[in-house]
Formats: sequence, structure tokens, C-alpha cells
Amino acid sequence: MCPLKTTHEASPLNMNISKALHEAKKVLRNRGVRNALESELLLSYVLGVDRVYLHIHAQEELEEFAFERFMHMVRVRAKGRPIEYITNEVSFYGRTFFVDERVLIPRPETEILVGQASKLIQDYGIKNVVEVGIGSGVIAVSLAMANPKISILATDISMDALEVASMNISTFNLQERIELFQTSLLEGVDIKARTLVVSNPPYVPLDYPLDESVRYEPEIALYGGEDGDEILKVLIDEAASKRVKYLACEMGYNHKASLNEHLGVQKYYPNFYTDYAGLDRGFVATRQI
Repeated sequence: MCPLKTTHEASPLNMNISKALHEAKKVLRNRGVRNALESELLLSYVLGVDRVYLHIHAQEELEEFAFERFMHMVRVRAKGRPIEYITNEVSFYGRTFFVDERVLIPRPETEILVGQASKLIQDYGIKNVVEVGIGSGVIAVSLAMANPKISILATDISMDALEVASMNISTFNLQERIELFQTSLLEGVDIKARTLVVSNPPYVPLDYPLDESVRYEPEIALYGGEDGDEILKVLIDEAASKRVKYLACEMGYNHKASLNEHLGVQKYYPNFYTDYAGLDRGFVATRQI
């Protein structure tokens, strides 16, 4: 149930879209949220319209219930809760996915990982893919949609994450092509010939200062160890022991040197890529078996 409006908010009587957005932006600014688009995203969600509609129909009056629900969401966002957890929606690779506090919120740079993995799939005719740490399922779903001939086995140590992934897999009718398996990394995974392992594992160092909003996300999906690259190194070792030929992984911006060395020890030959900010963000690697 939405709480009663506070005294500093405008009355919902004669409240139109433009005034509602103005009220919301004031609340968010007072709590340090400077992204003006967030109020528009929340009102779009409440009304079931896109942002363009808000601008074209700026003088359209809002029903009291809609205004109260909108301002409730705004107050929740002002307290630091990520907008994706308020709307339970995130846009990734041109599609809308369900997310909640059980999974990490997908970042735009992870779309680059999907592109890198798809290129490997297409260049080498890969049919079998393993995703380690499926989380919300956005990578597996995006890869399956872009590459209709592949099948994917996706693992996660978190049953909560697997439940969210299952919801998104069902939304896109991919149950026959994406199989879920609860395990740690590649433990118990049957690796088939010409398999690609793709992963966006936890890689944040334990002492890294995180923004307040990130603290709403599950720690198990964030922290990769003291230096942040420990889980990735274990994954590389497991992949090598199972004779996985292809890897595509996201990593921390400061992990290139250590992972380049570790990949070399396991006879993987990596190509590193950067994110939209020009920071080192991941690698694709081929192993000489």
C-alpha cells in the first residue's frame, strides 16, 4: 500500500504529468539523484507508456492513485534503491528482462561480452556453450537469440539466481535450448567438444568502495576475492583441466596483467577488449589443446 503524501509534495488535485515530474525531480535532487531521466522512467512505468508519451501529453492530468504510486516509487529511489529493483525491469541487448534483489543488475558493458562471445560462436561454428554464473540470464538469452543453432548449459551457485534466470528463459521460450544447473563454476559439468565457456563472474575486490545503490545487490555476485580476480583464475584452471577450447569472460579494469599471465600458464592465448570508457573489461581466449 502506498504511503500518504508528505506535506512538501504538491496535491494530486489538478496534478498533470509535467507537474508530477517536477515534484519528483525535486525529491530526487534533494537526495543527490541528479539523473533527470529516472523520474521519467518511473512515471512511464506507472502509466505503462514510453517517455515520448510523457512529453507529448505533458498537460494530461493524473489520477490520484497513479500520482501516489509514482511518488512512493520516487521516495524509494531517493533512499538509494536502484531503479531496476523498483520496476523489476532492465534493458539489455535491446530486450527487457525481469530483475530483483536476488541477482546483479546487468551493466551496459556486459553487452560487449555478448558480442565478443557471438563472434567466437560464428567464427568457429560453436554449437555448445556453457555460461558460468548465469545470474538473471541476460547473457544466455541474448546469445541464444542471436545464435539459433547453439545450446547452452548455464550454471550458478545461487538457487535464487537460477529462479530469476528461469523466469527470463521462459519469457523468451528458450527452455529447450538453455539448461540450468546449480553448481560452483564448472564442477560436475560435462564439457562437450568445441565448447565455449562464457562468464561474467564476480570480480570486485573485497576492499573496493562501492556506491550506495550497489549495496542493494547480492554480495555473492559482486566480490571476487581480495584482489577481485581469484574466481576468474579458478575458472580458468577448471576450464583448462576440462580441455575447454574457448573462453569469453568479463573482468575488472585492473586485472589484465595478472589474468594475461594466468591464461598463458594454462596455454590460453587471449585477446583483451575494452569497455565504453576505454577501460580493460574482458577477454576472449583460445587454448591450444
